[in-house]
Amino acid sequence: MMTQTADNDLSAHDPWVIRTISDREELWDSLQKRIAAPVGPDGFLANVRFVDDSKFYGLADTALVHALPDNYPSGFCFIADGSISSDNEDIITLLYFRPESLDPADYERPPSAAPTDDVQSMHILPQLVQEIENNLTISNIDMLARQR
Repeated sequence: MMTQTADNDLSAHDPWVIRTISDREELWDSLQKRIAAPVGPDGFLANVRFVDDSKFYGLADTALVHALPDNYPSGFCFIADGSISSDNEDIITLLYFRPESLDPADYERPPSAAPTDDVQSMHILPQLVQEIENNLTISNIDMLARQR
């Protein structure tokens, strides 16, 4: 079942925030509210689609990227996997899988063809999803500062 915020007209190009845990309903509800909340004095919003589909439960990293549909609209997604930081704060995982290649054909590949080496992850606080989503979407930032 895919869910989305009722007060947003979501674009077909919005990256997904995917629930990957089958329990902790209250955490999923809380994360959706925090991610959807306006940020800063101008009230910027995260342009994301909230997805709760049991086929993603238990998946992470490359396995999750490979489970995305061929027409997935972005080169990154966010996952809600129930992780917490060392400071005991809820965190979201950013999965970034855009190619590093200069070959235009690589940018046409479906997520299921993303090589493991191209899948990167980073833990972030829910209140940073908006900033990261906005900047990755407009290519203002990328994940080129890779730690390998």
